[in-house]
Amino acid sequence: MISKKLLTVIIVVVIIAGIAGFWYYQQLTTPKRVKISLYTKAGLWASFIEETGAIEDFKQRMLSEKNLEVEVELITRPHKGYRDTLVADFAAGTVGDVVWVGAEEIPGLADAGLLLDLTPYVEKWDRWEEFYPVAKELVTYKGKVYAVPFETAPIVIFYRIDLFEKAGIPVPWQPEDWEDIYEAAAIIKEKLPDVTPINPMYSNELPIFAAGGTIYDATDGKFIVKSDAVLAAFEYYYTIFHERELCPIELKLEKWDTRTLFKEGKLAITVDGVWCWAEKWGPGMPHEIPNRDEVVGYAMFPMEKGGGYVSLTGAYTYAIYANTEHPDLAWELLKELVKPEHMAEWGYRTSHLVPAKDAVIGKYAQDPFLKWSENVMEYTLPKLLVEDVKKYTDSLKSVIYDYLLPKATTPEECMDIFAEQVIEKVGEDKVKALPPYTLKG
Repeated sequence: MISKKLLTVIIVVVIIAGIAGFWYYQQLTTPKRVKISLYTKAGLWASFIEETGAIEDFKQRMLSEKNLEVEVELITRPHKGYRDTLVADFAAGTVGDVVWVGAEEIPGLADAGLLLDLTPYVEKWDRWEEFYPVAKELVTYKGKVYAVPFETAPIVIFYRIDLFEKAGIPVPWQPEDWEDIYEAAAIIKEKLPDVTPINPMYSNELPIFAAGGTIYDATDGKFIVKSDAVLAAFEYYYTIFHERELCPIELKLEKWDTRTLFKEGKLAITVDGVWCWAEKWGPGMPHEIPNRDEVVGYAMFPMEKGGGYVSLTGAYTYAIYANTEHPDLAWELLKELVKPEHMAEWGYRTSHLVPAKDAVIGKYAQDPFLKWSENVMEYTLPKLLVEDVKKYTDSLKSVIYDYLLPKATTPEECMDIFAEQVIEKVGEDKVKALPPYTLKG
């Protein structure tokens, strides 16, 4: 017979074991609660994320795969001034775990230690092979990957088919060199005097590349401030604004709304981004052109003397805040946000180009403009991601807007002033001139 005392002990032990087992079972089966945040632009951008269901899909996946109950806070900032707000929030530590960031911000943020190095993640991610080389370059800085691109935005030429037909210029039109651009604009000027012939620029440095040059030599880490190509870029602008008077200087100095002018048929040719097709002139957009498909043509930007085409692109990307408490979880959210179907739908709606081959699907793959734009990627170069590149491009803009446009400063003089400005900003040891030019003359 078991004594009452022993029986009592056994019962107590069983009860305790049962309670402990139940507690342990609860620990295994009750989801752990975690909170992370996603920082993006308000309006179109945040609405798209919510509409795709990416956050809910991520939450369900984390619950089933990792037994995590994840709360995702959506932090939004206005489109206007987003860049400045983003940088300020990074500095203050108030950005989200996953952040919508322009590729041009990567150098500064990475150097400040504010972006998580994603190289270990993408190296294990089989989908990384699907991304175009130019897209990978846009998020790679000093040999490390700091973001995953969601869209690219090459520069192309748009033209009004109806105005070309009125002026007697054959369409479709694809200029093969810069002279073709000048000639078409000159015909518009002569035949349609009430129409502004051309808006010649979006990325000020594009003509440097179109003249066969570059702005930076990676072999020695120096910016090129004098070369035949740099001079050619200033000549391109001088020819259009002064020598042939194909564009009034006021268009730039007074910041005319070129998208509205183009919409109204008061501007015949404009160099702008692919996103204008849908995001500016598309149905329901601020500058909607009702019969866009019939009256808007598009062409690639030609090399100066022919022989090919060129474009430059930046990108908007998803990055991860370096000080996140949940880097692995943030990476899982990032992967959900950049799924091919989300890239394709965003590209279709906004006419930004997808950065990965596996995202050329659905309505995106069938759209005539986007199908044509995929050819542009073949000729597209990434905007440079190196320290001080913004100082270089800011100097280029300064010389164009402060000297070439208002004062008709000659291309040769502009190049000298440009070299001086870049030297002042980055130091003489970080710049060079290519023969036959020298830094001193």
